[in-house]
Amino acid sequence: MDAERKLAEYKTPTPVRRTPLPPAAIQDAAVPRERSPIARYAIAVAVTGAALGATIVLKPWLDSTIFLVFWPAVFGAAWFGGFRPAMLAALLSSAAVYSPLLPTPALDASMAEKTVAIGGFLLGSILSSWAFSRVRSESQKAAHAAMINAALAKKLDDSATELVQQLEESQALQEEIEASTEELAERTQEAESAERFTRGILDSISDPFVVYDSNWRFRYINESASRIFMATRNPETEVIGRNVWEIWPELEGSEIQRKMLEAAEKRSPVSFEAFAPDSGTWSELHCYPLPDSGLGTQWKDITPRKRAEETTHYLSEASKVLASSLDYEKTLTEVAHLIVPHFADWCAVSIVDLSGEPRQLAVAHVDPDKVKWAHELNRRYPPDHSANSGVGHVIRTNQPELYPEIPDELLVASAVDEEHLKITRELGLKSAMVVPLSTLNRTVGAITIVSAESGRRYSEQDLDFAMELARRAAFAVDNATHHKAELDARQVAEGANAAKTQFLAVMSHELRTPLNAIGGYSELLLMGLRGPLTPDQRADLERIQRSQRNLLSLINDILNYAKLDAGRVEFSMTAVPLHSLLQELEPLVTPQLRARKLVYQYSGCDDSLTVWADPEKVRQVLLNLLSNAIKFTDADGSIKIDCDADANSVTVIVTDTGLGIPEDKVSTIFEPFVQLERKLTSNHEGTGLGLAISRDLARGMGGELTVESKVGDGSVFRLTLPRQGSDPGVLTGAGES
Repeated sequence: MDAERKLAEYKTPTPVRRTPLPPAAIQDAAVPRERSPIARYAIAVAVTGAALGATIVLKPWLDSTIFLVFWPAVFGAAWFGGFRPAMLAALLSSAAVYSPLLPTPALDASMAEKTVAIGGFLLGSILSSWAFSRVRSESQKAAHAAMINAALAKKLDDSATELVQQLEESQALQEEIEASTEELAERTQEAESAERFTRGILDSISDPFVVYDSNWRFRYINESASRIFMATRNPETEVIGRNVWEIWPELEGSEIQRKMLEAAEKRSPVSFEAFAPDSGTWSELHCYPLPDSGLGTQWKDITPRKRAEETTHYLSEASKVLASSLDYEKTLTEVAHLIVPHFADWCAVSIVDLSGEPRQLAVAHVDPDKVKWAHELNRRYPPDHSANSGVGHVIRTNQPELYPEIPDELLVASAVDEEHLKITRELGLKSAMVVPLSTLNRTVGAITIVSAESGRRYSEQDLDFAMELARRAAFAVDNATHHKAELDARQVAEGANAAKTQFLAVMSHELRTPLNAIGGYSELLLMGLRGPLTPDQRADLERIQRSQRNLLSLINDILNYAKLDAGRVEFSMTAVPLHSLLQELEPLVTPQLRARKLVYQYSGCDDSLTVWADPEKVRQVLLNLLSNAIKFTDADGSIKIDCDADANSVTVIVTDTGLGIPEDKVSTIFEPFVQLERKLTSNHEGTGLGLAISRDLARGMGGELTVESKVGDGSVFRLTLPRQGSDPGVLTGAGES
């Protein structure tokens, strides 16, 4: 800009600056400085008085030359005062010569002589005064002219100097303009290069980029945007200079227009995402205000990402809905409402009923009144499921149908009558998909997805999403159906199990009554209350008692297991001192130990060890373990009880030197009805329920029962129970029963 300004100054002629002599100075130099009249006449009087005084002083020597001193007075008055003051001095001098002050012989002369003398003096005074005044005037004029010439010479010298300076300035300005012109050319070249560089950058941007002016006219379009505009039948030559809202009137009132106007008005960058229903594409737009009130806009296609997000969102939500209930009719209805209105304007779900015909299960729309109207329309015009398209055809063929555009011809072909055609036209259907609800081996229904007022057009990618949604829904229906069948079967099995448990409880009760009677009467006979017995009779009665006790034990085991299996066992949890409880066990098993010739060892537990358990259930578990150890330990063997404890639990360890457990039986020893020797000739009595009951009781108290064993080395059973005041949940297996 500076170069352009200097160039303009250079092209405009610079006027020569002339400084004329001021008029006042010329006037002062041309006209002599005049004294005031009073001063001039005062000078005449003064010089005349001075001449008179000098004449009086010198009168002895003047005699006949009395006017000698007055001549200088006249000359002085003429020189300093001018002609008229000189005349005044002459007249005053003439009067003074003949005044009483100067009585000289000359006064005695005749009148003629006086007259001649005065006349000569006055004439000489006039002539000399005129001459002196002229000389004075010309001298002043000459001096003034010399002054003017000197002033003019100085002004000419100053003008010459100024002209030289102006010439030098002009030469410097010309050089500066030439340099500025070169700089301007370089700057212009740099600007053109920068513009080419900027355009190259903008054209190299893979995303579309356009620039609008303040009136929303296109100013620039890069290559990517040009390709898009040409694809939409708006070549670049038809876009530059035109208003964006006139080219794309469908943007009026849209989110895109609102955000662009916001960026232009607030003069701040704005970024947003927008969806184009007609093309089914998503774009991410960035609007940047420009210094000249224009706007630059860059956008890129984010359709793949948005489709992935949309698919993930809907499938995730649909999975939650489908897993929320086994009532598949309810969940399918919720899925239909899930995709309305963002993915579809209408969604209908049809299910194959028991007769094999499709039945409309649900219809979803954002307007409930339209849903009612759709149900009424389906009732008035039931679909033809035998047609070559639609729900029935999709279910029969298990193949989806995609309609990116719904032409009027399709509506005409599917209409039953004119009224039906009119109604379907009023719906404004734009695009549709029908996908099957199919599993691996059957098709259970179909989902119909329709776009209307939103204007969305469905594509193959949308069809893939709909197929995945339908697949999950179909598996949910299939799972719900199978689960319902399983529930029905379980209810039947649980009913049978309950009946079995009830039967066992009743039978155990009924069997225990006569067994108790047998035991009681045998005891009475052995006591001799019915008379003396022979040794053989006593031996028989003892066998009867042993059999009664064994049978009663079996019945009690079955009854206890039935209660545990039914979950009807109650636990009375309390603090149990372990040492005193273990001391009570030895007297209870001493007869069996003596009969089997076994050694029993109890080293004793710390008196402070207290467990949180049901004392009766602990006693029952330990008696079961001791009974098993006695049963499977040969004569002269041993059984030992020890204790171990940590901060949270106490473990009772029962060790025997019996047969041991085969490795393949260790994992199943606690299962019901499992015995080491399951043969009719086995000498070991029992049902195989003791260990199963014992483990369930231990777990019911928050503890655990485990075993370590090898064949021929005996077995080690560990009953672990929670210590009083500890958290039972820290024990392995706690809470399982």
